[in-house]
Amino acid sequence: MTKLELEKAFNRLGQLLRERGVTGEIAVFGGAAIVLGFDFRSATQDVDAMITQGHGEVVKAQEVVATELQLPPNWLNEQGTSYLSKHKDFELFRTYPSECQFGLRVLTANGRYLLAMRLLSLRHFGHDVQDIVRLSRQLRITTDEDLLQLLRQYYPDEQLAPEKVAEIRSIAREIRAPHHP
Repeated sequence: MTKLELEKAFNRLGQLLRERGVTGEIAVFGGAAIVLGFDFRSATQDVDAMITQGHGEVVKAQEVVATELQLPPNWLNEQGTSYLSKHKDFELFRTYPSECQFGLRVLTANGRYLLAMRLLSLRHFGHDVQDIVRLSRQLRITTDEDLLQLLRQYYPDEQLAPEKVAEIRSIAREIRAPHHP
């Protein structure tokens, strides 16, 4: 889903919720938050979110949106919530369909939180490493110690395996390598 497709889906979801007299709220993280908040990634497969208000109604309405816009049935899902930190760090992105007449509030994880989540869930396929490198550069976090400190800030109870630390050190070298924006 591109940023435009995400906006269209959120707009329709907000319309449906408003028509039902419900205010829904979702906290978006993962690839969708990166697509919405940064210019380096153009699309995501789905929307990882935590539904924080109007859960049942949001789930029902997202099914209608999936059918109407021909999206996968799980375009909005809560499968990635296991990667959320106790120190959730979300900010209001936008209300849909408009600021004055809304049915849906969308919050997105801030850049530092997104980076910590990507470091925790690090996989070497898909966009993970690329997202880490680009987020780090934009946030000016370039050393392995800074990355590890950020990870500990959001996930203080997480025990990092030596292999994970080595991977993060390797990614830090890639972050500092010359690049072409």
